[in-house]
Amino acid sequence: MASETYEQALDLILDAGQTMLENGGEVFRAQQTMEIMAHSLRVQEFHVYVLANGIFASARPEGGASISMVRHVPLVSIHLGRVEAVNELSRELADGQLTLSQALQRLEDARAIGSTPLRAERLACVVGSACFAFLFGGVLPEILVAAVAGLLESIICQQFGKRRINRIFTDIIAAGLGTLWALAVSFFVPALDVNTATIGALMVLTPGVALTMGIRDIINADYLSGAIRLLDAVLIAGSIACGVVLAWLAARGLGAIVW
Repeated sequence: MASETYEQALDLILDAGQTMLENGGEVFRAQQTMEIMAHSLRVQEFHVYVLANGIFASARPEGGASISMVRHVPLVSIHLGRVEAVNELSRELADGQLTLSQALQRLEDARAIGSTPLRAERLACVVGSACFAFLFGGVLPEILVAAVAGLLESIICQQFGKRRINRIFTDIIAAGLGTLWALAVSFFVPALDVNTATIGALMVLTPGVALTMGIRDIINADYLSGAIRLLDAVLIAGSIACGVVLAWLAARGLGAIVW
């Protein structure tokens, strides 16, 4: 394999792994996919170590010097459509259905798959918050309050995300405003169950994916990546709790609630 072609193959493999990690793919699956692609492309002596936020890989072409590559994956969002597209690419590559140039184009197509529209995300947050409030025993007032709080949280997360504001600060503000909304409504509607409405709204902020992925990584003996994901989940949960506490303290200071 020519030197230029070899480097293209390595770039393809690392780009595929990075795409999977960036869009919520499991660590072990990203590593396995990269190894399968390397074998399919006849990349000799390929070794890769994948973490939740980084990829370390090396390979040595026949008769050449070893090549080492590192990719940093600082931000992770959930887009399982892109993960599935990369998985499909690796399967077709393993079956010999794609050339290197075709695989490169397929990867570009996978990375270009559009995200969920902002309106759809907001609708999902509204419906999710309302359904969680219902599951926790809420009736129509709690469901409506939780739905509006979910909309507020969605807007905050989207706007802060565009400006790349820290996730911890974003969750504190979103949880705090959602809680303040429920407390404000309860001031005028004393029969409202604030706890049920608030919990329903906060459920859409909980780090369910990070927690699940962390446990899966630990089960797969990838303890470092699992610990990173679990720490991320704990920080997000702590941020949500801080936002709720700050909102209650602010409402108490304004005389809206009395302990």
